[in-house]
Parts: sequence; structure tokens; C-alpha cells
Amino acid sequence: MNDFKGDFIQYSDEKVKDETKHLALYFTVHIFLYIVLLFFLIFFVWYTVFISSHSFYAVKGVSMMPMLNAQITEQQLENNLLEAQEMSFDAVYVDRTTDPQVFDIIVVSRPNEEAIIKRLMAVGGDYITIVKGESETGQECFFFYRIPKGTDLSTISDDEQFKVLENGENGYQIYDSETLWIHHDSVLNPVETFANEQLNDFDYERNFFNTFLRSYQDGNGNFYLSPNGLVYVRVPENQVFYMGDNREYSSDCRLTGFCDKSAVVGRAEFVVYNYNFANRLWEVVKFYFREMEEFFAR
Repeated sequence: MNDFKGDFIQYSDEKVKDETKHLALYFTVHIFLYIVLLFFLIFFVWYTVFISSHSFYAVKGVSMMPMLNAQITEQQLENNLLEAQEMSFDAVYVDRTTDPQVFDIIVVSRPNEEAIIKRLMAVGGDYITIVKGESETGQECFFFYRIPKGTDLSTISDDEQFKVLENGENGYQIYDSETLWIHHDSVLNPVETFANEQLNDFDYERNFFNTFLRSYQDGNGNFYLSPNGLVYVRVPENQVFYMGDNREYSSDCRLTGFCDKSAVVGRAEFVVYNYNFANRLWEVVKFYFREMEEFFAR
């Protein structure tokens, strides 16, 4: 028997341990690669669905500052407003499949013109108005009021519960933590304006009264006079009311009137700040992982 000892492979315990380590490393690496490949496959399928339901829009101009295009400076506004209105730093990916909710950022299509990006402030059935007021320091400002659709108007005793705060409590914020919408031009009381026929000023707030509240005395049921004397206009069904966050530099529904809901492309799913190809891809990847996290957290 001793003559055949050399013909058999001899394994020491150390060699067995080494081989086991190599085998474990081999399986670990391959499992990791398969997991990475699986994630890439899932991402590819998800991205295919994503691009079929989302659109990319570059944000132009200053109407949504400081939420969007905050890089545009006051000096640029003062020096050349028209040039500033064409600047674009940020962009949005818009979900075309989900109905926007009030206070969402939306994209609105326009015939023969570029689409615009604004804030959805009211939908069909809501009652809205703009009220002149004063800040705590005595500065003239404006407040936007919205009575949601379905509210029993007979139960309203105070309008303050319908004042739209713009300090983040509603999910958005304008004017760098300011809760007030400042405008330096005076606006006449709407009822006095109708009585005196003094509608010569074309600032947006007075134009709101001219456009929406002009037929208040017609009694057609599309208006509501609150116990505090505020005049609200009802947003027609299948129409919406939007404004830009930067109210003094925004052309929106205050000027053009209500907008058909069909013109709303969709809501901004997320923002791409300082957009370029790398930033766009990175924001999409981050959004993908947030979606995955929410999916597995259910």
C-alpha cells in the first residue's frame, strides 16, 4: 500500500480553508454582480415606462422665482428684464398621467407658443379672490383666498381660514420665507372700482377684479359675497386658475382669465436644478431609488 501513497492528492487543512475562501469569494462576487445586473434591468424597464409618461421642460424666465431659476439676480432684472425672461437654469420632469393637485407646479401648453410653468392655485368649483392688506410693518401687500370646492358657504363666518399662506405650510413657499405678496402700486377696492368706473390701471391685481369680478352685480351665481364683505369668483368646472410664484413678474390667469383644464400638460414630478445631462440623469436615478424605497416600505 505504501507504494501508492504518492499517487493521491494530499490536502492539508490550510489548503482546504484557502479553497473554501476562494469559493466563497467567487460566489459573493457573482451574487453581487447578479444583483447589480437585476437592478439595472429593473431600472431600464422603469425608465422606459418613465420616459413614456413624463416630459422634460426647461424653465425660462423669472415668474417662478425663487423656487425656480433663483440664479437670476435682481441686477439682471433691473438691467434687462426681457433678457432675464429668456434665461434658463432649472428644469422640471412633468408627470402627464396624474391629475395635478392644488399648489402643484404645472406645465400649461399654449397654441403656437412655448409652454409655461406656473403654480396651480385653484380648480373647478373653488371660490377665489385677491385681497389688499397690510403687513405687520404697514407695507401694502396682497393675500390670495381660496374656498375649496364642496364647502358649505352658509357655514362661513370668517374668511381668515381660507387665506392661503405661502410660507411653506401649504407645501410651497415664495419670496424667501416672506408670507406676504408685496406690490407697490395701490389697488382700489373692487366694489368702489365698479361704482366709479375707475379701471384705467392695468396692474395684475386690478385686472383680476376687472376680469373676474366685473359681473358681480349680474347675480349669475358664479360669485359669493362673504360675511366680511369679500367678493369671491367661482372657478368654472373643467377650468383652473394658476399664478407664478414671482407675482410681479408673472403673466398668468390674473391677466388672461381662467384656463381650460385640457391645456394643463401635467404636474412637475421633480425639479432638476442647474440642469445638464449629468444632472438630469442623476435626478432621475435619485427619483428611481425614492420610488423603490416607497415601494418596499409599503
